[in-house]
Amino acid sequence: MCKDKFDLPTDSGDYYLLTKGVQLSKNVSGVTIEIGLRRGGGSRFVIDAIADFCPKKVHVAVDPYGSILYADRDNNKTRLDYSNEMAGEALPNVYAYAHLKKVRFIFWQLEDAEFFERFKDGIPIYEGEKVIESKYSFVHIDGPHDTASVLNQVKFFLLRMEQGGCICFDDIQNYNHQKVEQVLFPEFQLIEKTDCKALYQKSTFSGAFS
Repeated sequence: MCKDKFDLPTDSGDYYLLTKGVQLSKNVSGVTIEIGLRRGGGSRFVIDAIADFCPKKVHVAVDPYGSILYADRDNNKTRLDYSNEMAGEALPNVYAYAHLKKVRFIFWQLEDAEFFERFKDGIPIYEGEKVIESKYSFVHIDGPHDTASVLNQVKFFLLRMEQGGCICFDDIQNYNHQKVEQVLFPEFQLIEKTDCKALYQKSTFSGAFS
């Protein structure tokens, strides 16, 4: 577990794949995004990689918190410790860490499906003027861990990612990741897979946004 004065602990492993994904997609258009923030441990690795390889990138995170029912695997919903109190503790640390690293960080307290519906045409970025950003260069999937939700996330980002973009999945043992790969291939190629994570890079163009 990773923990220091910023209190951004992790709860999984193989986070070097996040670093690799950001590095591989550093020249691809779009923002980076995490679906599932929790205490911000994964955010640290993404923010560090942005600072090192593509400092002008904007990093986005989406998480509902609120101790709502959470799908931690297929056919199993439970209430974990993802409370608003956790959000209140984690978010100031993530923002402070991003500020230290000079990385722009934006957070939305929404469920993944709600984020997709509200921002299907792009997200607003304010920097001198308003820009609607509809592309994603790196995606970390670490939200609901049931197959249907992960497939929905993949289908959303697949159409909004250019060649060279990367997707990293966490806790792949908790759902049917083979079904996810059936959607990813052949447009994505596997970069590396471990017991808990898998990283893919887009190698072909999927056509217009839907």
